[in-house]
Amino acid sequence: MNLTQLYKYRTLATTGKWKELEELFNKSIQLQHIGASINLSNPEQPQVHIAKVEDYHLGGIGSDAVHGGTIAAIADLALGLLGLLHYKDGMTATAQLTVHYLKPFRTSSLTATAITQKVVGNRVFGTVELFNDKNEMCAIAYGALA
Repeated sequence: MNLTQLYKYRTLATTGKWKELEELFNKSIQLQHIGASINLSNPEQPQVHIAKVEDYHLGGIGSDAVHGGTIAAIADLALGLLGLLHYKDGMTATAQLTVHYLKPFRTSSLTATAITQKVVGNRVFGTVELFNDKNEMCAIAYGALA
């Protein structure tokens, strides 16, 4: 991403043009590469969704569960989306992320929802809940943006 693109993303976020920002994210090579999309219809609780879990999302040789690295990446993306509400103060980045794996993700899809817990100075603390296709929480992550 170059500075012109970065400025465009920041302008869309600071002016509340969530649908346009969502479309830019969803067209990005990064999200297309991992088979994910984001939903900013409620920017206070952004979501990341993998509509169809593919073989490349799975972990281990012959495993039918989603790889822990995939789960962590989705949690990181969802957490990072909480920063969009704070772009007027500058860009944000993940400063800390802890993922608790509760049960294997044996699923055809997964959804992560991020929730801001607290803002202290330039830090945004949040929780990300990750659900399988049966709406069962399979992982929860806690993190901070700076």
